[in-house]
Amino acid sequence: MQLRRWMIGLWVCGPAGCYDGAIAVEAVAAGTSGDMDESGEAGSSGDGDETGEGSSGEGPAHRGFDGIDGGAMPPEISDPGRQVIDEDEALNLAIAVTDPDGDDVRVWATGLPPGARWDEPARTLVFQPDFIQGGQAWTVTITADDGAHRRSREFEIEVIDSIVPPPLVVVDTEVFADYTRVELSQVTDDYLDSPGYAGREFVAYVTVPHDATVDEPLPVRVNLHGFGSPPAMSGSYREFRIGPHDPMQTYWWGYDAALPDGEPTGEDVPDYTLRRTLQLVEWTLENYPEADPRAVFAGGSSMGGAGALTLGLTHARHFAYLTAILGQAVPRNHRPTRLTQLSELYGPTDTRVWDDLDLTRVLRDSPEAQDQYVFVRHGKDDPTIHFGAAVLPSPLTGDTLYDALQGLAIGHLAVWDEGGHGPADPVLGSAWWDDDFSVIHDDLTFVRQGLAFPAFRLSSADGDPGDGTGNGKQEWSDNAGYAGDYTVPGDTGWTGDIAGALNRFLRWDATQVVDSLDRFAVPIHVHDGDGSAPPKSGYPSEGDRFDRELPVVVDVTPRRTQAFRAQPGERIAWSFGQARGEVVADESGTITVPGLALDFEWQTLELIRAP
Repeated sequence: MQLRRWMIGLWVCGPAGCYDGAIAVEAVAAGTSGDMDESGEAGSSGDGDETGEGSSGEGPAHRGFDGIDGGAMPPEISDPGRQVIDEDEALNLAIAVTDPDGDDVRVWATGLPPGARWDEPARTLVFQPDFIQGGQAWTVTITADDGAHRRSREFEIEVIDSIVPPPLVVVDTEVFADYTRVELSQVTDDYLDSPGYAGREFVAYVTVPHDATVDEPLPVRVNLHGFGSPPAMSGSYREFRIGPHDPMQTYWWGYDAALPDGEPTGEDVPDYTLRRTLQLVEWTLENYPEADPRAVFAGGSSMGGAGALTLGLTHARHFAYLTAILGQAVPRNHRPTRLTQLSELYGPTDTRVWDDLDLTRVLRDSPEAQDQYVFVRHGKDDPTIHFGAAVLPSPLTGDTLYDALQGLAIGHLAVWDEGGHGPADPVLGSAWWDDDFSVIHDDLTFVRQGLAFPAFRLSSADGDPGDGTGNGKQEWSDNAGYAGDYTVPGDTGWTGDIAGALNRFLRWDATQVVDSLDRFAVPIHVHDGDGSAPPKSGYPSEGDRFDRELPVVVDVTPRRTQAFRAQPGERIAWSFGQARGEVVADESGTITVPGLALDFEWQTLELIRAP
C-alpha cells in the first residue's frame, strides 16, 4: 500500500471539502519532532506570551487554573518517539508532561488517527487500528498549557500493513453515460471468511463517476443490498458507489467461525461480511484518488438499512454519515422467523454476539459511534421490520433507537410515516420530509470525517413518534407489531403522530465551523424553504416548508470536534446572539448547551473555555 501521511490542526471547510488551516496555536509545521512554543516554531525553548489568538483573532487570555498567573517556566513534554504498530494491535501510550513550577497543566492531542482517542485525565492516547489502516502514518501534536505558556511536541504513529487478505481482481468494466462500472472478484482467506469457507469467491461492483477529479473528489457511497438481493450495481454522476454482496443474509455482520461444518455457539463470531465490505472501501480509495476519503458514507434499506447502521456505527472512523431505511438496530427485537435465521449464523440469542450487535449498546459505549451523523426512516405500517425497530426498548440497554439518538446527543435526522416495507406513505408519498436535502451533497450543511458539526436533540419542533404502545386500531402481532394496511391512511395501530420527524428544519453552516483548542463556533438556524402545507389535518408539511412555531428551542452538542475537547467537569462559556451562559462538561467530556432558541436568522453558537 502507499504510505499516506496526515497532520490535522484547525480544519477550514468549504463546499469543495476541508483542508488543514495551520494556525499559530494549534497547528505546527510537519517534519519536526522537538518541542515547539506557542508561536509554532520548532526547536525553540522560548515561551512567548499566549494570547489565545488563532484564526478567529479572539479567545480568552490564558491564566493558571487556580486563578493566578502561571509560573515562569513552561511545561515540559517528554518525547514519546515514533510509534510503529501492526493492524489490530492496541496502543496505549502515556504522555509524560511536567511543569517545573508545579502549575496545573492542560494537555491536548490533535492530529489523531481516525479511531484514536485522547484520554486527557490519564494523559494517554488509545488507538487500535483496523485492517484497512495499515500503510498510513499520522503526525500527532501534543500541546501543554500551564496558564501562562503553551508548548507543543510532535511525534508520528505509523501502522504496518500486517493483515493482507487476497487482492481484489478486476474482471470486467462497462462504460455508461455518466459512470463506469467495475466488476471485482473477491476471493476470501481465513480473515475474510471462516476457515471452513475460506477460498470462496464473491462478486462486487464499484461505479466510477466520469466527473470526478483529483482537484474535486466526489463522495463514496457504500450501497448495502436487502435480503435476498444481488449486489448493488447502479451508478451516479455525483458519487462513487460500492456494491458488496451478502449472499448468506448475515445482516451485514458475519457468522460463527465454526461454520459450515460446526454448530454456531456464539462464542467466536467475527464480522466477516463487514471485513469484505471494508476491503472494498480500501481498494476504491487506493485506486481512485478522485474519491473523497472524508466523504465515505453507508446506505441501505431493510437488511441493508440494518447493515448501514451496523457498519457506520461499529466502524465509524471510516464513515462521515450513514443513511438507514427500515433498519433494525436491536437484533434481539427481530421478528421470530428472523431470529431463527440469524441464530443459525450467530448462535443462540443469549450469547455475547447479540450484545455486540445491539446498536443502542454501541451508541452508549463507543465514543467513535457517538460522533456519527445518522439518518433513519421507519414506516408505521411496515409489517416486515415493524416500527418497534425505532420505539421498542433493547432488552440489553432498556433504550429504544430514538432514546439512544436523543439521550446521547447523537447527530441525527429521524423520520417516520405510514409507509410499508418499501411502499411510500399513502398520503405524503416518498421523501416528503425535505426538498432533496443531503448532508453529503449540500454546499452549506454537510458532514465530513474530521469536521465538527452540531448535534441537535429535544427540539420543540419534533413530532411525536409515540411510546411503542398500541392505540387500539390494530391487534399486536409478533411479526408486524401494530402495523395496519399501508394503503389505508390513518389505520396504523401505533401511538403518536402518523408521520413526523426529529430534528427536521435544523441546519448549520459547515463552511464557517471554527474548531480550535480554545474556541468552537458554528452558525445554526431554522430552515424554511420550498415545499407545501400539510395535505390534511394531522400530517406534517412537505418539502422544506416550515410548519411549526418559532422559536425552535433545542439542545446543541458539538460532535466530531478535532481540537475543542473538554475534560469531565470543565466549565465552558457559551454565547448565542444575545444569550450567554456557562455549561459543565459531563462525565465523558461531552458539552451540551441546553435550550437555545433558533429562528430563521443565522446566529453563531460560540463556546470558549471558561477562565
